Amino acid sequence: MKPLSRILLAFASVLLVGMYFLPMWSISLDAPQYPEGLGMKIYINTVVGREENDLTNINGLNHYIGMKRIEPDSIPELRYMPPIIGVMIALGLLASLLGRRWMALAWSGLFVVLGVVGIIDFYLWEYDYGHNLDQHAAIVIPGMSYQPPLLGSKQLLNFTAHSYPDVAGYIAGISILMGFAAWFLSRPGAKISEKTSVPTAINAGQTGTIVGFLVGILLSASVLTSCEPAPEAIDWGKTECAHCKMNIADKRFAAELLTTKGKAYKFDAIECMAGFLNDGTVAKADVHSLWVMDYDNAGTFLNAQKSFFLQSPKFQSPMSLNIAAFANNKAVRAAEQQYAGKELYWDGVRLLVAKEWSTETKP
Repeated sequence: MKPLSRILLAFASVLLVGMYFLPMWSISLDAPQYPEGLGMKIYINTVVGREENDLTNINGLNHYIGMKRIEPDSIPELRYMPPIIGVMIALGLLASLLGRRWMALAWSGLFVVLGVVGIIDFYLWEYDYGHNLDQHAAIVIPGMSYQPPLLGSKQLLNFTAHSYPDVAGYIAGISILMGFAAWFLSRPGAKISEKTSVPTAINAGQTGTIVGFLVGILLSASVLTSCEPAPEAIDWGKTECAHCKMNIADKRFAAELLTTKGKAYKFDAIECMAGFLNDGTVAKADVHSLWVMDYDNAGTFLNAQKSFFLQSPKFQSPMSLNIAAFANNKAVRAAEQQYAGKELYWDGVRLLVAKEWSTETKP
């Protein structure tokens, strides 16, 4: 291999040391009764709560629905992964030292295989935890399973589960790309004199290539971490409600549904979005997220499944079910004291809309 490729492969190997200290995967659970959410971080050798008591709380919830406790010491993969990563670091450094081009390809290919095996194993682990339930649990719903998503978001009862790679996961991906780059950049082409020193060997053209490659990796990682769909701005007074077809004008009650493909459906009232969902216009699997306007901060979106709702005739919402959303428990309690009414969570909003808007009377 050329000196540049050897440096790149060595750097890719050393980068893996970060996997011993940083989380590889992150799973979080959002629900109205947990405004801050619950989460856990998966490292190559353990599983911990995102906050101090999160794992304990998750295990407590799992107990009620019959799921096994998440015990890091009982997961054999967490014992195997540290030495496997250690071997990959050693093999990468050895390949860099020996300077054989095929070794860079073999190292990268082996890492890809290990990654695929790891992802399959992770899916099977999730499947077992979500499907192998205690039939004598306090809450048993026939046919219901609780497997979190492998990648992305999924609704589980009143919880929304999110599963995404964390820092060490991206480190592994970047190392693989750098390994393939070391192999590719060392292909037969412009010859470098054996007497040329490493600093001299990295000429302007090669420097531009590697800098461009590293910038591309960083930009790709940035895109992966920031490509989540976000609510679109509403053109007040002009945008048409996707459900009732009225123009959206009141900033206190508007709502928005985002699909997994990034399409946005906009609504003039929270109840319109609930009715839209109840009608099944968009399949449940295609719903990415639901957003509602903060009544106290008109024009500011809140995640519907994390929000608190109040129904009061004093709100006078566009579709007359008079439902407003609030950011936290304190805000909705203050609104309840001021306006009176009935407090709801998102599932309750949908049930209320289904009850009030029968086939004959819905908009």
